[in-house]
Amino acid sequence: MSTVIHESGGDPHEVVVAGGGVAALEALLALHDLARRRVRVTLLAPAEKYVHRPMAVAEPFGLAEARTVDLHQFASAHGAVHVREALARIDDATGEAVTSSGRRIPYDSLLVAIGARAVEVLPGALTFRGPPDSPAYARLLDDIEAGAVGRLVFAVPPGVSWTLPLYELALMTAARASALGRKLDMTLVTPEPAPLAIFGRRPSDTLTALLRESGITVRLGSVETMDGGGLLLGSGEWIAADRVVALPRLAPPELPGLPRSARGFVPVDEHGAVDGLDGVYAAGDLTWHPVKQGGMAAQQADAAAQAIAGRAGADVVPRPFRPVLRGVLLTGGAPRYMRRERGGEPGETSVNPMWWPSGKVAGRYLSSYLADDESARPLHDVSEGGELAAIELALEAADADASWGDTASALRWLEVAERLAIVLPAEYAAKRDVWLDALAAAPAA
Repeated sequence: MSTVIHESGGDPHEVVVAGGGVAALEALLALHDLARRRVRVTLLAPAEKYVHRPMAVAEPFGLAEARTVDLHQFASAHGAVHVREALARIDDATGEAVTSSGRRIPYDSLLVAIGARAVEVLPGALTFRGPPDSPAYARLLDDIEAGAVGRLVFAVPPGVSWTLPLYELALMTAARASALGRKLDMTLVTPEPAPLAIFGRRPSDTLTALLRESGITVRLGSVETMDGGGLLLGSGEWIAADRVVALPRLAPPELPGLPRSARGFVPVDEHGAVDGLDGVYAAGDLTWHPVKQGGMAAQQADAAAQAIAGRAGADVVPRPFRPVLRGVLLTGGAPRYMRRERGGEPGETSVNPMWWPSGKVAGRYLSSYLADDESARPLHDVSEGGELAAIELALEAADADASWGDTASALRWLEVAERLAIVLPAEYAAKRDVWLDALAAAPAA
């Protein structure tokens, strides 16, 4: 389907953005920047808040918290209205989005970004889906500290394309066990040809070395079955386990009026336009793009938002979706930045930020918003060095203020460092706890 740019009329172009995740927020920010008063946007999302799920892996370790964004305030600040209902179906004949209560919202353009359902694949495993599973993982860490877990297996089920969070949990768990002096037999099972092979040879080789240095054994293969004593692989190998941690598989949502591919996901063109529907676009995990990842969702949302802005008469030449894969691997030590151009080999990796702002989700607009600096230049790739120096300066300023007894200012500098570095070094996460206790015990001014 080609993208046609229409001349704008007198009335604003009615846009409905359905969803409350990365793709929806990125699209709303992009439309606010590109189309302004040419569009009237309704954000259709049942949730009250957006939860920044990529940081959930750090929560059980006390290294970070998943940030939340009030959707009503977010929409209002960017020229939109938040309707707290879910999209129930699409009436293509009338050009209306029908909500869960039966309300009908007319649209000129509709962007569907409602995500996908996280489905448990290995019953009995601790399936880590994000913030709701952080408390269960924290209890697992307590059991490791108590010596109740000696053999721990991390398993990537078949059909999971975005495996990075499991590697983060494995590496940070190994670092925690080492710091506690606990001997832990750790194995990671994956059907990938190599760990994070999707990023190319260099990042994969770097991760393989990190896993080896952390004492984590890697088994390449698929899990066939699991019982209380371990896992059986397709090769016939049996791996004993006291506990198993797994990722969920993403399943497409049920939405009448939206076409599906053979696997159930939504077919779209390079501008995000849904096959066979006029003025309907889709972005994020519900589409048939194989990589289900926040940065990819944001790039899809940008392509769709540009097409919609063009339909509204904005002076925009819509650019097609040309994915660049970016990811930050939390390790329990210095994060690893990874990047791969579409089809590029062998990929790139560094301990220094490779894009700026350097968020876990690399979105053209959303990264700056989550860094609390919407006036900053949109997401862009950078050469190494300068951003790392800014992080170090913020940490040095925090130490200096704490040494002078100004813990409130020290904590503010840690907030700056955390926004820049994604997650605080373990040393400074511990300092934050100490400084928070000191601030709470200080007499009121």
